[in-house]
Amino acid sequence: MTLARFERRWAAAAMQAIFPGSREAGLADIQGMDVDGFLRELMTHLPFQAALGVRLAIWLVAVAPLFVIGRLATIAGVALEERERVLTALVASRVYAVRSLVLVLKTLGALLYAADERVRTRMMPPRSDVVALRGKRVHAA
Repeated sequence: MTLARFERRWAAAAMQAIFPGSREAGLADIQGMDVDGFLRELMTHLPFQAALGVRLAIWLVAVAPLFVIGRLATIAGVALEERERVLTALVASRVYAVRSLVLVLKTLGALLYAADERVRTRMMPPRSDVVALRGKRVHAA
């Protein structure tokens, strides 16, 4: 199953709101990563039911601005601050399926985000010199 270009654009807009990056912390914005290529590759390998779930998650987030902020626009058509507000409302929904579908997108975004070398470098603590420990030998009596 493949996603249409507009579906990939919606997913990228949602992921940008979830992973906006931070200049102060030195973390890159997910938009600087190949979200489109990641989604295309992902969808070619997912089983049909999983791919259907991803598509449903994208559509849910895409049309949510109409119901959450009352704007006739998709998630890609609203400002970043409004996207964050929409996603926050969806994650706080009383409906379990809504929360879970948003977390599907967040999880997929996290896979891409954490795979980026710049982000992974910032996430990992600096390595100190490894000291080899010498174990004591126990002699049987």
